[in-house]
Amino acid sequence: MHDLVHLERRGIPAVGVATGPFADEAIEQARRLGMPGARVVYIPHPVQLLTDAELAARADAVFPDVLAALTEPAAP
Repeated sequence: MHDLVHLERRGIPAVGVATGPFADEAIEQARRLGMPGARVVYIPHPVQLLTDAELAARADAVFPDVLAALTEPAAP
């Protein structure tokens, strides 16, 4: 999340990707870094045991959401 906030502060749109169980942590970390409206897209958990093909499928599934988040202003 730190890198996402750093990029956003430099004017570079960024989107975090996290799994659902880490939503609270992502939101809290963004808040503590001074960017409570940081853009984050959530994917199903877990990911650590997925094959490359399964992980790619998850990425493909959320790509439209990532693109949409990148092309809309971040919340204040």
